Amino acid sequence: MLIGEDYPKIELEFIGLDLLEPNAFIGDTLIFIFAIFFAYRLSKIKQPSAFFKYWRYFFIIFGIGFFLGGLGHLLYNYWGIPGKTPSWYLGIIAVFFVEKAMISIYPNDKYRKIFLSISKVKLILAIAGALAVSLFVDLESDYTQGMKVPTINSTLGLVSTLGVLGFIYARKIRGFRYFWISVLILIPAAIFQAIKLNLHQWFDKNDASHLLLIFGLFLYYAGIRSYANYLEKTSENV
Repeated sequence: MLIGEDYPKIELEFIGLDLLEPNAFIGDTLIFIFAIFFAYRLSKIKQPSAFFKYWRYFFIIFGIGFFLGGLGHLLYNYWGIPGKTPSWYLGIIAVFFVEKAMISIYPNDKYRKIFLSISKVKLILAIAGALAVSLFVDLESDYTQGMKVPTINSTLGLVSTLGVLGFIYARKIRGFRYFWISVLILIPAAIFQAIKLNLHQWFDKNDASHLLLIFGLFLYYAGIRSYANYLEKTSENV
């Protein structure tokens, strides 16, 4: 175990390629598989609400972003920093669809429009900020600087929608508790990253965060499925 510093990156030679961090690629690929699986499951929900459509978009974009991120780790010797940036931008877009999903069912039309406008402005600012970092910050010396804007954007978006709105909605629909509970997963994930808590070279701080993210995906789906069941029961009682 290492705390406060990272293990040396794992190097692997395969079919003539000099690969890096295969553990990160495995974790990112698992997230991709689960995300696409949940997107497929959502396609089976026959509800007209845009809530489900936006969540499906989230799972697809989120999954693709992590798969590309895994390739960015694995092929860093060949792709360099440009191989990492697509996942950063896709992460920003994925969070936008979470925001759209949660805002889409807010009961007050006036505030729903205001919240959506704020979300759109935040999306533009986040993309502009990430682009500015890519252009003006020396990412070659420390590529983690490029993750700051996506991380801040995700924290603001997920806490305000899954956390705050999820808590508000849970007063009426109990299944929405899964959303605000999922926000709590950000805490241990942030701790692993902040103090550089690495349990093993093959299971470092990033791998621990990946495992927590997968658990978070299950909570998202549980909340979405609960809302679908609620709508079905409501329609039956009309």
